[in-house]
Amino acid sequence: MKRWFTQLLLIVSIISLTGCALDSETDEQIGIKQPDETKVTEATVERVIDGDTVKVRLQNGQTEDVRFLLVDTPETVNPEKPVQPYGPEASRFTKEALPVGSDILLERDQSKTDRYGRLLAYVWSDGKMINQELLRKGLARVAYIYEPDTRYVETFQEIEQETKGQQAGIWQTKGYATDRGFDTSVMNGTSEESADCADIKGNINRQGKKIYHIQGGRSYDEVNPEEMFCSEQEAKEAGFVRAAN
Repeated sequence: MKRWFTQLLLIVSIISLTGCALDSETDEQIGIKQPDETKVTEATVERVIDGDTVKVRLQNGQTEDVRFLLVDTPETVNPEKPVQPYGPEASRFTKEALPVGSDILLERDQSKTDRYGRLLAYVWSDGKMINQELLRKGLARVAYIYEPDTRYVETFQEIEQETKGQQAGIWQTKGYATDRGFDTSVMNGTSEESADCADIKGNINRQGKKIYHIQGGRSYDEVNPEEMFCSEQEAKEAGFVRAAN
């Protein structure tokens, strides 16, 4: 009887340990769960600039541009480049994830800013890291991997490989997302929304007034956009008013 009871305890112990191991493995597969509290700053969203850049207000009242660490979304507001496929989708996703006025957490790595003076951060909202979510949706690639800012790079790369296997978003067309950026020459209408969208330019003048310009408008060709929109309604919801023709 004693021998049987000892064997039963051994079996229960093995099952318990195995269960713990499985739970741990599942947690690792899910990805990053919580930010490092020792490196977190609270902020409020002022506006979304594009898929991987936002303007925020810090607790001290100072406003800063924040560049998402370790990810790159297609361009929508770069005056030197045309709107790239899946750029509008990435911008829209970030706008929906980070509404104006929402409270977020900025988790820094080692470096504080990039060469343009933008804060570098992993951006958290409602318990989710937006950098990671962009990768899951196929709206960003892992990029700008510079030591020592590599805390989550391995997890990001695993997510990217999984999304690439699903051929989601930017991975639908082979050769579009590369190690050097996005090659629009290989695209042939994969993202119809991108081709027909984001042709309304949003600009903020010296007085801080938000103005949007539509194609055919008097100043449209000369305007360097700070934000792009797919409709006038979207521009108005972001606080922009139509330019006088």
